[in-house]
Amino acid sequence: MADFTTANLEGANELFNKTATDAKALKDQLVAQHGADASTMKAAVESKVADLQTSLSSMIPELPTVPNVNMQGEFAGLADIDISTPAGLEQYQTRVANITSQFGTAMKDKGLDIDSLATEIQAGGDVGDLIPNLQLADGESIPIELPSNISIPSIEAIKEKLESMPDFKIEIDGAVLKQQAQDALDAIQKEKEKLETESKLTLT
Repeated sequence: MADFTTANLEGANELFNKTATDAKALKDQLVAQHGADASTMKAAVESKVADLQTSLSSMIPELPTVPNVNMQGEFAGLADIDISTPAGLEQYQTRVANITSQFGTAMKDKGLDIDSLATEIQAGGDVGDLIPNLQLADGESIPIELPSNISIPSIEAIKEKLESMPDFKIEIDGAVLKQQAQDALDAIQKEKEKLETESKLTLT
């Protein structure tokens, strides 16, 4: 196995190197304390365990505090807005403007018009059929496209029912089987006798 703690090693990672070093230090300390009583061993390895926990934690990327923005979710919210009122119309226009600012460029590249799609969604169009599954991560300006959301069925699948089970029968005729076995033995004996005869002729 390669020694990833070697300085300037191609592909080496500083965080992984620190973790590997701390893991080895803990292992060495446990070996050194072999045979010691529990309280002594605990005191000896506590700091090594803490170092390894810190190293492992440093390898885990920080999770975003703001959830990703999903374009399908943003469009779906348009269907719940009552645009027959001034307040609802303003809310609708604000949301469409927000979607345009976040996903406008990506949608334009796909040849899709946000305003017309928003109108279709408001009229009851299916978001999954009309809108690509784009998602914008916190702090990013370029959305990524995810696979289309898979719907989970809400009803139980139809069970296939056989009208009748086929009747399987296997019949073996003992006499026929016995005769076939005898024929096989006769053929073997005949071949054996033939080989012995040829061998004697060769020797003669």
